[in-house]
Amino acid sequence: MPRQKSVESPLREAFERLKNGEPSLLDQGAPITLTNVAKEAGINPASFRSDRYPELHNEVKAYSEIHRAPPSSGKKKKKRRESDVKKIKRLNKKIENLTNIVVALTTVNEQLEYENSLLKEQKILHFKE
Repeated sequence: MPRQKSVESPLREAFERLKNGEPSLLDQGAPITLTNVAKEAGINPASFRSDRYPELHNEVKAYSEIHRAPPSSGKKKKKRRESDVKKIKRLNKKIENLTNIVVALTTVNEQLEYENSLLKEQKILHFKE
């Protein structure tokens, strides 16, 4: 059984805002989906069901299917994947360099702590004399 129009109103207004590219809660350019319409309306997406709001539900689904972004081509995906692989290699090299720096600094720190303890012992011995 459909709900009253007053309950459907925030959903319809959210749908219109998204279609006009003027969302108030979501990011500009967010895709128009059932979930995003519900989020834009400030309603739990699970509540926006076809049995509750059949007409609006069908409108949003139809609009979403018509205006869906075309899937990116295989070449673009391959280029992006290659770019991602290069980025991962670069970041792994950076991690390795930073790890080496941490190891070197840890060694220096241990040496300084040892020297500091020796100096403290000398001071204590000096005061005892």
